[in-house]
Amino acid sequence: MNTTGPALTVDGRIVGERALATRQRLADALAHLLSSHPFSDIKVTDIARRAGTSPASFYQYFSTIEDALQLVAHQVIQESGQLTSDPAAAEGCGPLTAARQVIDRLFGFWQAHQAVIRTIDAKAAEGDVRFVEVRNQLLSAAGTPLDRAVARQGPSARSTTRSKVLTGALVTLLTSAATHESGFEAWGTRDELRDCLASLLVTCIKAA
Repeated sequence: MNTTGPALTVDGRIVGERALATRQRLADALAHLLSSHPFSDIKVTDIARRAGTSPASFYQYFSTIEDALQLVAHQVIQESGQLTSDPAAAEGCGPLTAARQVIDRLFGFWQAHQAVIRTIDAKAAEGDVRFVEVRNQLLSAAGTPLDRAVARQGPSARSTTRSKVLTGALVTLLTSAATHESGFEAWGTRDELRDCLASLLVTCIKAA
């Protein structure tokens, strides 16, 4: 489906701003429902009711609920641009402070969009290539500041680890921790967890 251009009906007709607003209400309704319902339990009637419109209106813009999820996912990708900034390096702060800033920003984004990201992960795990691509784009955005940090550190003479492999491993660790942060309460506070991850991040990058 078209996620970047003007709103389109299912049969490809371009529609105006009012229809674009309706399409957005439907996408927002789905995003809201994901915070309290499994994706598989959500029906078109639920989305339409939440958006204040009809199922017939839903089918003007989306063939399936997966199509609506694609639009929601695309909007999350657009917001993921905030993860690629690297203010810590520009400000010249120390590596530990910079690492903690990266972690706080990543965790904040992941938790703000946790319901949608959880659904994207599930659809990707099912092998849906549309959401595999979305997942990869999110991980790429999360890895950008880590790529920069590794590049600033420079290659170690003893290193045999490719920088992209290291970034991938660190992103996997951090996004998993962000997804399950509340479950770490048995071992320590949120700050203790994030400080520990920041220290680990700095150590890994220095060893690269």
